[in-house]
Amino acid sequence: MKEDRGGAFFPILINVQKFPCLVVGGGEIASRKITSLLEFNANITVLAPKISTRIEEFHRKGKIKVIKHSYSREFLHGFKIVFCATNNHQLNQSVYDDCEKEGIFINVADNPPLCDFILPANIKRGDLTISISSQGKAPFYTRIMKKKLEHFVSPIHAEIIRLAGEFRKQLLTKTSELSDFGSKQNTDKIKAKMFKKFASVDWAKSLSQNGVKSSQNYVKKMLKEINSL
Repeated sequence: MKEDRGGAFFPILINVQKFPCLVVGGGEIASRKITSLLEFNANITVLAPKISTRIEEFHRKGKIKVIKHSYSREFLHGFKIVFCATNNHQLNQSVYDDCEKEGIFINVADNPPLCDFILPANIKRGDLTISISSQGKAPFYTRIMKKKLEHFVSPIHAEIIRLAGEFRKQLLTKTSELSDFGSKQNTDKIKAKMFKKFASVDWAKSLSQNGVKSSQNYVKKMLKEINSL
């Protein structure tokens, strides 16, 4: 068993479509993991002899794959990420040991010493993701913090992120064209000024009062100012 590594968990975002996930377990713990993973369009296979009604519903809708079988090591083949979500401590330890031997990243629910990675509490608004973690020390408190922060991060931030993403994309295109005729230092200054200008706008108010289309037009107007910088 690994020693508790304390603050050794580094926050990182992983493409869970590119790396298929195996969830060992078919009960409530597994259901919660699956629900969280599906928010990020994960490629999920569930391995369990019996599955809950909720997991069965996910399967029926084609959101996950299910293998109704007891765990054995050969089922790890082809997976890089494993979530062990059972309340069977002996099974959890066996899955952990097998993953360690196979070089597979594993998360054992509610057992940080048996984890290569841990899962934070997430607030997701479109492509905006805010994660809160206690390094596995006090998950109950991260849930409390999540509820508090949710009041400040409204659904409108999903649209703000879309606007910001489009603004950045067009800005980089325009400054790339300018760099063909000027110095990189100058275009870097332009980008810094434009990012600062975007950040100075109360986009939540703009979207609420004027709507998406008007806000998009304002972004285009801002980008035209590049030529005068």
